Amino acid sequence: MLNLVGSTPLPTEFGDWTYSVFFDDAERKYHTMMIHKRPEDIKSHPEDVLVRVHSSCATSELFHAVNCECREELEEAMKCIQNEGRGILIYLDQEGGGNGIEAKIKAINIAYEWNNNKIMASAKEDMNAYAAYKSMGYPKESRAFGIAAEMLKIAGVRSVRLLTNNPSKIKGLEESGIKTVAVGIHIKPKNEFVAKHLKAKAEELGHNISQEDLEN
Repeated sequence: MLNLVGSTPLPTEFGDWTYSVFFDDAERKYHTMMIHKRPEDIKSHPEDVLVRVHSSCATSELFHAVNCECREELEEAMKCIQNEGRGILIYLDQEGGGNGIEAKIKAINIAYEWNNNKIMASAKEDMNAYAAYKSMGYPKESRAFGIAAEMLKIAGVRSVRLLTNNPSKIKGLEESGIKTVAVGIHIKPKNEFVAKHLKAKAEELGHNISQEDLEN
C-alpha cells in the first residue's frame, strides 16, 4: 500500500515545485513526487503531462561520480519540466537498477579498478555494471515502475509524455494504465566512463541510445 507522508512547497534552482513523499508499505521504501508549481494545475489538465521517472543514484547525485549520467539526466529533466511550465518528476528509491546499494557497490568494484593510483575501467573489456550484476547472480534490471504509475494516478494524471530512453519504463506505465508517449532525453557523455555506461544501457537493456548519442 502506498501512503502519502506529506507535501510542501519547495523552491529550487529549477523553479517552484510541490514536494510530496510517499511510503511503500510492501517494499518499506520512501519515494518522491515533485510537481512543478501546484498540484491543482495537473488535476485540471491531466493529459499529456511531461513526466520523468527517475531512479536514485547516490554516487552520481550526491557525490558527483563521473561513471554515469544520472545527475545530468535528473537536472535536464527538471529543466525540461520547468521550461514546459508544468510537469512531474517521480524519484524512486531504486539504487543499482533496483538491486540495492550493496549490489551496486559490488558491481562498481568489479567494473572499475585502481591502476597506478588512478581509477580505470576493468581490464575485462566487457565488464560493465550490468555484466557485473549478472556475474554476481543479480538481474541486470530489477526495477518495476508500477509504483510510479500509482503515484501519477494519485496526482490525477491520465497520460504522459515520458522523458526516457528506457522501453521498460514505457511498458511499466502502460501496463499500469497510464497512456505513455516517449520523449528522448539524451545526455552527451563527458568522458569514456559515461560513454561505456551508455553503450551498455543500449546493448544490455535496449535503451534508445544511438551511436551519435555516444559521441562527446
